[in-house]
Amino acid sequence: MTEEEKISRHAATDRDKCQEMADKYGWELLKVEPTNNKILKVDCVFEGETEFPNDHEESK
Repeated sequence: MTEEEKISRHAATDRDKCQEMADKYGWELLKVEPTNNKILKVDCVFEGETEFPNDHEESK
C-alpha cells in the first residue's frame, strides 16, 4: 500500500471546517492544503479511509 492510499481528502470552505469534520467523525486530520477553488478553498487531508455516514442508514 502506498502513502497516497493511506489518506483521504475532503474539500472544505476553510481550515476550521476541516477540524470540525475531524472532531465530528473521529478522523485524524493530517494537514490542510490550499486549492484554487474560490468556494472550497482547502483540501482536508485525513489519515486512512474516511467516509461520511449515510443519514438514511443511521435512522433505521
